[in-house]
Amino acid sequence: MKKIYVVICVALLIFFVIGCEERPELVHEREERQRARNIKYGIFVIKTVEYIKDPRTNICFAYSWGGQYNGGQALSTVPCEAIPPELLTVAK
Repeated sequence: MKKIYVVICVALLIFFVIGCEERPELVHEREERQRARNIKYGIFVIKTVEYIKDPRTNICFAYSWGGQYNGGQALSTVPCEAIPPELLTVAK
């Protein structure tokens, strides 16, 4: 009885060690899906970012809402001369 218990334990250990290894093609597939999601989200951020200029300080900001599930709001200073005029909103 003790031998059977040992054999079962060793078999389960081998199964969990070998059986849980991800196949390389599945890893590659998962990485490709993640890369596609990152590209899609990057395009979304680029299309939705707003550029705002504070006329009191002449400082320009890039603002992104991001949504509550994507980390929330983000604000960063950017060089005003790098922003195309049609994308720039001047605050009042």
